[in-house]
Amino acid sequence: MNVFLRGVSRSQWRCVLFLSTLLLVIVLALPDSRMALSMASPAVSAEGIPLRELVQRGVDRFQEGNFQGAIQLWQSALTSIEGKDRAVVLENLARAYRYTGQTSTAVNYWQQVIDHHRRLGNSLALGRSLTEQAQAYSALGQHRRAMALLCRESGEVGTCAAQSAVSLAETEGDEAGRAAALGAFGEALRLRGEYEAAIAALGNSLTTAREANQLSYQISALTSLGTVYTGKAQILYRQAESATLNGDDARSIEDQAKAEDRQALEYFIQSQALANQQGDAMAEMRSQLSQVSIYYRLGEATQAQAAQEAALGLLAQTPNSHDTVFATITLANLVQFGGRGSSATAGCFAGVANSQTQALLTQAMRQAQSLGDSRGESFALGTLGHWYECQQNYGQALALTQQAEWIAGQQREGEDSRYLWEWQAGRIYRAQDKFVEAIQSYTQAVATLEAIRSDLLISDRELQFDFRDSVEPIYRELIALQLGSPDDPAAKGEPISVATANLGAALTTVDALRLAELQNYFGSDCELIPFAETPVGLVGADSATALFTSVILGDRTAIIVSFPDGSRQAAWIPVDEVTLRAAIRTFRQGLESWFDNFDPGLAQQVYDWLIRPFAQRLADAEIETLVFVNDGILRSVPMAALHDGQRFLVETYALATVPTLSLTAASASSDQPIRALVAGLSESITVDGQSFKPLPHVKGELDTIENTVPKATLLLDQAFTRQRLEQELTDNAYTVLHMATHGKFGVRPEDTFLVTGAGEKLTLADLEQFVSRMAAGNEVIDLLALTACETGIGDDRSALGLGGVAVRAGVKSAIATLWSIDDAKTAQLSAQFYQGLVSGQYTKAEALRTAQIELIQERVHPAYWAPFMLVGNWL
Repeated sequence: MNVFLRGVSRSQWRCVLFLSTLLLVIVLALPDSRMALSMASPAVSAEGIPLRELVQRGVDRFQEGNFQGAIQLWQSALTSIEGKDRAVVLENLARAYRYTGQTSTAVNYWQQVIDHHRRLGNSLALGRSLTEQAQAYSALGQHRRAMALLCRESGEVGTCAAQSAVSLAETEGDEAGRAAALGAFGEALRLRGEYEAAIAALGNSLTTAREANQLSYQISALTSLGTVYTGKAQILYRQAESATLNGDDARSIEDQAKAEDRQALEYFIQSQALANQQGDAMAEMRSQLSQVSIYYRLGEATQAQAAQEAALGLLAQTPNSHDTVFATITLANLVQFGGRGSSATAGCFAGVANSQTQALLTQAMRQAQSLGDSRGESFALGTLGHWYECQQNYGQALALTQQAEWIAGQQREGEDSRYLWEWQAGRIYRAQDKFVEAIQSYTQAVATLEAIRSDLLISDRELQFDFRDSVEPIYRELIALQLGSPDDPAAKGEPISVATANLGAALTTVDALRLAELQNYFGSDCELIPFAETPVGLVGADSATALFTSVILGDRTAIIVSFPDGSRQAAWIPVDEVTLRAAIRTFRQGLESWFDNFDPGLAQQVYDWLIRPFAQRLADAEIETLVFVNDGILRSVPMAALHDGQRFLVETYALATVPTLSLTAASASSDQPIRALVAGLSESITVDGQSFKPLPHVKGELDTIENTVPKATLLLDQAFTRQRLEQELTDNAYTVLHMATHGKFGVRPEDTFLVTGAGEKLTLADLEQFVSRMAAGNEVIDLLALTACETGIGDDRSALGLGGVAVRAGVKSAIATLWSIDDAKTAQLSAQFYQGLVSGQYTKAEALRTAQIELIQERVHPAYWAPFMLVGNWL
């Protein structure tokens, strides 16, 4: 875990200035030999002050930490300076605005500098300015744009584009500029989650800096490399957690995570030593701070405390600056919470009240005020408000929180912090049983998040793994407030009385949460755009469809059912999340055990929780199709296998699941004849060192589909390659893409893939790219079928990937499996399903139901038919 505050755009903390420190760059730009004014420039400002003196006064104020004062003087000088000297002042202003956290303004000034150097043909200065502008873009979360300025838009191996920062530095023989540009490129790659490419770029930066004997650049590259390995460790720790939830042995994964952490430590220790050698207290303090959390994760508390104390000592030697303000806040949190992982908006620990924390936060607040650093002041005030919240001094906590919220609201870039303080205010109101005010504050926090959701969740891939701590709780806590506390009927799992307006508001919040979860999971390469209107054709009065929405709230789980007439009903599952998770895991394990007799006991228990409270109402409304918008562990439940004591749920209803209704295409299937591209892998294969067993029944499955669908193209084994698949989808208008091959829905989108006959990994992003080329010709794939995929039982994130498969692949609907079944029964189910589709008599949900019922009537074990799930449009 990064030592800096959760919930904050991490680029604010880890912004590494590769060219040099801001202060050094500005001072070096202004010696007398560099500041000689051109003949065309007036020697004095409009106020009669010599320009050289006016600019130097700005430098002096900057050195004193008075950045706003420096900005005012340089702005005044700028009105009178022309020619090459104007670029010097523009650079100073760009760095000063960046230093005060006004990054968008800094970007604009860098653009003026860049335009100036282009006009003059100054390639060396142009390359360095591109690097600094790129760093500003990265701080805003625009990493691809930053990468294009620095080298190229991807981390793939290749030469840098002409006129990029790296290319210009190489042409000019500017080793310092090359080290800086490569370092910034590596940082942008890291922030996009392209860790291996980042390591390569940062390694090149470090080598170049060493050859040029540039200590500042070496420090920056080493610090960034340490941060990359910290990110790699975090991914492994999350994978270990998922393995544990699945009941697997996670020790080997944890060992890998610790190894990555130790590599990170090595880089941070090296950067610390060089910073100490150079007398750079800020860089040394950053390295110490980065070590603290790693030591705690490794169980080395003594070393963690020593690093923390060293950082505290260095703080006194650090000049006042924007970075110093945030470093002070970070230290305050470490002093308060140590290795327990809390943040400005996390829960409090009983009995913890450290006066040093209060003193540090007060110091940070005053530093920010003296600098005119509104962003820093907002964070200092808000974090101090959280400190008082933890002491249950709610009056003082609320006053400070509201100040922080107001200041954030005045900033152009304050939304990524304002939601934190709105959330904090909601918690404070809730703690005082002021539920109306609490709901108002939580609602505003969600509204703020919605406005910046995409930018916030894609600005740093590592925030994906902090999502459940820093973003997700806001939505869930608001939903809990909107639904109210469970009453006596809820304890029995019976329908409860909740005002219709409250249910509607809760469903709106759930929908927003689902969108945020998917955006978080898929990251920067996927923009989710909800449909403008609710697809009433799917769930309207004539649809005979009921929508089940579940939301897990820790100590209980809410089920909300929406009926075709617009009415809604709710019930609580009367168990906590731990009990629910254990029951679902046992249920899934029993279903997958095809070699054991099926015991319907747990299937009945889950039915009683999810369906029975609404059974009579469903019957009265003559419902034919149930659509589930499930949450967490419930996404991995094969709903078809729920049992009411007499029959399976699929024997009564057609079933489907959607990640959220607002992302579900509303149109019915086309009347055009089905044309299928059928691909599969039957042979054993090894991909990236991972062996996959043969799937001997795949050939029979694909042959059956080819014989069932009149227009079908078959790609089997060696014929099933990425290139051939892309070519077929580009050249032909298919309505169905059916792939029977090894696949996995993993913790990250990168871990979600299919295996081709050539041993290639095919991601959902790849499929989206191929399908989009068809869509450009107004042809959209109606159905994507994946019949040999696996999803972990207790892994909420991989199940989220399964639920979002249709959205990510750009198709209307998808059929995927929760576990892999290589058996002749799969071919039988597929044949029956496609016969139903070809006949035109069934919706996709009804066709799948008919195929599953056929196997049920043959008394086939649920392991063979239950894992098939229809995702997306069910018509």
